[in-house]
Amino acid sequence: MTTSVEPKVPGRLQRALEAFQKAQGMLLTAHRGLKGQPAAEVDRFWMAQGRRIEQRLHATASEAVAAFKAFSAAGLVASAADRHLVNEAQRLLAEGGR
Repeated sequence: MTTSVEPKVPGRLQRALEAFQKAQGMLLTAHRGLKGQPAAEVDRFWMAQGRRIEQRLHATASEAVAAFKAFSAAGLVASAADRHLVNEAQRLLAEGGR
C-alpha cells in the first residue's frame, strides 16, 4: 500500500465486504429456518422479509464491487479471500440477484 492512498479506500472495501458477508449469512439463516415449513409459510416469508434480505444482499454486493473498483484504481491489491468475496458479489449481480 502506498502512502498517497487515502485511508478510506481500504476501509471502504473492508466495510463493504463485511456487510456483504453478513447479508449472505442472513440469507443462509433464512433458508435454513424455512426448511420443513409449509409452502404457504415459505411463500409469505419470501414476499415480505425474505425480499428485504435479498434486496440487502444485492445492495451490499453492489457496494462491494464499487469499493473493489476504487481499491484497484488506487493501485492496491486485494487478498485472495477478499477477491473471492468480490467474485461472489460480481456473480450475484451478473445473475440478477437470484
